[in-house]
Amino acid sequence: MKVAVESHEFRKDLYFHDLVSSFSISLCGCPVIFEEHIDIYKDPKQMLSFPGAFSENKHLAPYQLRQQGLSGNINKSKHIAACCSMLANTAYESVKQYNDGSEIFEFFRHIRNASSHLNVFQFNLKEPAKPTKWRGAIIDHLKKGETNKLHNQGCFGHFIGVADLLDLLMDIEKKIISQLKGT
Repeated sequence: MKVAVESHEFRKDLYFHDLVSSFSISLCGCPVIFEEHIDIYKDPKQMLSFPGAFSENKHLAPYQLRQQGLSGNINKSKHIAACCSMLANTAYESVKQYNDGSEIFEFFRHIRNASSHLNVFQFNLKEPAKPTKWRGAIIDHLKKGETNKLHNQGCFGHFIGVADLLDLLMDIEKKIISQLKGT
């Protein structure tokens, strides 16, 4: 089975299928919370329950989440950036053993690091250490630490977007397949 993201597909037998599926479900659910014209979760008594192995069941109140979204207490762009951060972080960690130090993997590593720092680029005095490039995006490796123009800047929603992340993951899968085939 494949997860289709417009014209791109993530194959179930590869690395990111389940992660991208979960990510896509979350983003497809955004309108339910953030768009008032959608007629769902209008009953304050409706609850969704989630079991715990070591804790009592937890209950979510979609109506309350929706009210927070509509009032602006929770923000759609921050939600999307958080989802991107979770996807990038988990995706990188699941394939980091294939990091060959190439420009694309260095780019992916920096995206993952920003994801782990609340969606903000943080460079120590030695970073970025290597040339870093993916498609038209470059992270300047000659400017280290705080002198790098991306230092303390947002990643998702500022430097790259949802479509970029999905294409990056596709390109990383292709790179890994190529490595495994020895080409």
